[in-house]
Amino acid sequence: MAGDDKSPASGRRRKGAAPDRLRDATASRHADGKTSHSDPAAASPGARSETADRPAQPRQSKAAFRSPAPGVRERPLSPNIQIYRPQITSVLSIGNRITGVLLGIGGVGLVVWLSAGALGPAAYAGVTAALLSIPGQVVLFLFTLAFFFHLCAGVRHLMWDTVHGFELRTVYISGWIVVMASLALTVIAWAVGLFVMS
Repeated sequence: MAGDDKSPASGRRRKGAAPDRLRDATASRHADGKTSHSDPAAASPGARSETADRPAQPRQSKAAFRSPAPGVRERPLSPNIQIYRPQITSVLSIGNRITGVLLGIGGVGLVVWLSAGALGPAAYAGVTAALLSIPGQVVLFLFTLAFFFHLCAGVRHLMWDTVHGFELRTVYISGWIVVMASLALTVIAWAVGLFVMS
């Protein structure tokens, strides 16, 4: 029979003969132009293509390579603090962290002042003279403001821990209360200190 792969003499499959479906698939690929006999990688079943080991690259649209029009600002890749307008909520959040750092530095200054008092009258007089100077007074005022601001902001966070005050209007009101209370407590503390020293 013409389509039979077996030899009529031995009744066994001829060596190297391919099944009908394999020949049909090969002929179909040749007809589609996908395989060429001149291509050694396609001709030999065991050969691998050069791109077989390369990872698949995602296709990018042409819009990704287009440059923005003249005068048009490029959109940022991700949101960051440089593109947002400062608001009372963000300013207080950043200020709370900055004042925490300043209080840590001020704690070191407090230790220096106490150590100077323990070292003797000369060391204590030198540190006191530095604190009573104009730069020293400015530093002390800012340290006092940072202390009361951090204190009031901490009370505000404690209120949030009770799951209260998360409404947008309440958040803005409590933020301004923190600012006003910090300034008021700083002025009161300095007024009392100057009155006592006088």
